[in-house]
Amino acid sequence: MGYKAVTKTLKFNTKKRLQFITITKEVEDFIRESGVINGSVVVQTHHTTFRVWVNEDEKNLIGHESLDYDHDLKRILDRFAHPDEEYKHNDVRDARNPKGTRDTHLCEPDKNGICHECVNGHAHAQALILSHSVTMIVKDGKLLKGSWQEIMVVELDHNRKRKVTILVQGTTE
Repeated sequence: MGYKAVTKTLKFNTKKRLQFITITKEVEDFIRESGVINGSVVVQTHHTTFRVWVNEDEKNLIGHESLDYDHDLKRILDRFAHPDEEYKHNDVRDARNPKGTRDTHLCEPDKNGICHECVNGHAHAQALILSHSVTMIVKDGKLLKGSWQEIMVVELDHNRKRKVTILVQGTTE
């Protein structure tokens, strides 16, 4: 009986805070390409404020970009850690900014191309209640999931370049 473990990295350019991107098809396609018959798949983000979850892709739960729904998850996350609250993480005091306040949320690179601390304490706090990875079963060469289950990534910060790695492992015979 053969065993295989393969990875693939997906890249995203997110557009806004609380943007959900469904990646179930990409995961299912990679499982098929991998040749794994029975095993598992792990989906893991590379970032502290970009999360992955398995749930229903439903407009009132996660919103719908073109309809601009005020969705349940936004209300839940903002109740837990609202962007307008004060966070010590946002204290960006340094030699150039002795008062530690900044009125912008965006991280802009300096002359050396280095991005310094963002005003995003809420995104780090919200990340505490969502996961950085999910593991699911591969059975008979297919992702084992319920009727309404979808694998999604969610941006908790502002627009960013993001990565997610998929690991498929298991038997090939």
